[in-house]
Amino acid sequence: MVPHPLRRAVTVSVLTTIFTAAAAAQAKLPAPPAPPSPEQCRQHRVDLAKAIAGAHPGRAVVVLLRGAGKPADMGPFVQDQDFLYLTGVAEPDLAMLLVPAADGSLTVDELLVPPHSRFAATWDGNFLAPGEDTAQRTGFGAATNVRALQERLTALLAEQNGARPLLLTATRPAARLGSTPGRAAQIAGEVARDPFDGRSSREAALADKLRAGFAGLQIESLEDVLHPQRAAKTDGEIELLRASAEIAAAGIAEAMKSARPGLYEYQLAAVARYVFSLRGAGPDAYAAIVGAGANGCILHYSACSKVLEKDDLIVMDYAATLHGYASDVTRTFPASGRFSKEQKKLVQDVYEIQQELIAQVKPGARLSQLGRQCSELLRARGYRSDHGPCHHVGLAVHDPSVDVLAPGMVITVEPGAYLRDRGMGCRIEDIVLVTANGHEVLSAGCPSEPAAIEALMRERGVVDVPVGARR
Repeated sequence: MVPHPLRRAVTVSVLTTIFTAAAAAQAKLPAPPAPPSPEQCRQHRVDLAKAIAGAHPGRAVVVLLRGAGKPADMGPFVQDQDFLYLTGVAEPDLAMLLVPAADGSLTVDELLVPPHSRFAATWDGNFLAPGEDTAQRTGFGAATNVRALQERLTALLAEQNGARPLLLTATRPAARLGSTPGRAAQIAGEVARDPFDGRSSREAALADKLRAGFAGLQIESLEDVLHPQRAAKTDGEIELLRASAEIAAAGIAEAMKSARPGLYEYQLAAVARYVFSLRGAGPDAYAAIVGAGANGCILHYSACSKVLEKDDLIVMDYAATLHGYASDVTRTFPASGRFSKEQKKLVQDVYEIQQELIAQVKPGARLSQLGRQCSELLRARGYRSDHGPCHHVGLAVHDPSVDVLAPGMVITVEPGAYLRDRGMGCRIEDIVLVTANGHEVLSAGCPSEPAAIEALMRERGVVDVPVGARR
């Protein structure tokens, strides 16, 4: 049907208004920071080489680390966290070889990649290929063919004065996106103990093959040297974690504005995920936790299938990744937009406890002491302590940890209290950077105090605005 000229003019005017508003809104969105540069990743390798030289003075050492293999499903490829930290390369079937000198410099700094495949390029796009171009793009000293890994190991691990060099490699199950070193080890252990499975981890299988192929080879854990290094973030990592925390806070804030009785828990997660994607975030750092009512007392509740009721208190713990770097933010708010007297007391108590704990975050503070203090503060107000309040955050949502805090470390502070007999719980969690003189809360963009939460929830949310009429 040919539209009436006036109707066409009105339609064009409306569409122009919508598209102009959409373009203006997009222009206001801050651009996410760039991923770690090749120079930053090379510095991670240099720092690792210095640490190895200090830990093994006068000893010949070879470092071997393999990246993740091709996924067995059709989902996106996810690189192992340690490999991503040292290389910055998110492609499958890679390996890395390092040889530190006695002074901590790198005599071998080599990325091994598969040869170019026209078939793979047709389906998945062009990947890195051996050669000088890849070395320059990735910041490695050399980029060689991963199919020659056995040959390279034979040369590097040859006996010198009657002994082979020490080999440092991953000896613990690798954590990938959405996982943690502890979780990866737990699941690998369960598989190994399963009488109907019994498979060893990929890392254990590699160590067995290397010991069989190189008589007398001594293998030690690369993680023992690398993971303490990961605890202290570089300036570039801090900027990524700051942006990741800001995005998580913005997503939960939008979900809070959209919350109302009759919605499903998963719809609040969808609102936050919309904001995450709009702001350039990557996949979720962990499964969304949106627990209404009694579900808020389940610490890692992820079904998100309940309908929100007017008397529900909601615990929302959800964050995405940004170039692999995770965040971890939690807020507790009422489905109705107004706290009952009992709900407000619970949330105010947890908020005040969290503020006391955050005030203690500074160089020299200990996570163990913060945990003890949290338990004491909860018990003093009549609650029990169900979990620790702090963990490190980085490429893993529970990153490799050290107890004593130092500048550049990024942790969570998340006390929680759960009244299971009354069907409600509360957890408040923020991402906190340890600075030279104290701390900085990176996720402050979403309110956590009851009065501020109620004020925010009076604003219109995404689900309240008709399509085509976004603010």
